[in-house]
Amino acid sequence: MKKGVLVVIGFCLVTVVLTWFWGEWGRLAYGKLLKQVAPPIYELIGFGDARVGAFRQRYINFVPFVGLMIVTAGITMGRRLIGLAAGLFALFVSHLALNLTEMISPQRQLPFVPSLVSDALPFLVWVVVAYPALVQLLPGVDPSAAEASAVEGSPEDDTAQTPP
Repeated sequence: MKKGVLVVIGFCLVTVVLTWFWGEWGRLAYGKLLKQVAPPIYELIGFGDARVGAFRQRYINFVPFVGLMIVTAGITMGRRLIGLAAGLFALFVSHLALNLTEMISPQRQLPFVPSLVSDALPFLVWVVVAYPALVQLLPGVDPSAAEASAVEGSPEDDTAQTPP
């Protein structure tokens, strides 16, 4: 079986398990956490009347992010752990911001742009964290050349040529 197919199967299995945990336990625990943590934060930034959990159906975007972070090969353990922590924090902050959209646009449905950001953010954070591993998957790209071009012209680079 090809490696890509195994990654997709692994991602599906991981996300099914994570979705089950989210539905059975995580959704309620996260809701309780937000109800305790969000009001003081909203009060601090001047939105004390914000309702917590306004668009809670979007909070599940943790699942694809964690799933991708788990199954992506080639990410060092340190980068994976820091990426998970930073990504989960970014998603938490996005959930706080998502609740504030109800104050701006009090509709039953989430407006298009906040919805798009909420859906895309887990994948964007994953791309940033997994970049070193993802660049190796691109056809015709030499990972060592990509890294070298990223630092070309830096003070540490003795091979960089300066114009006369």
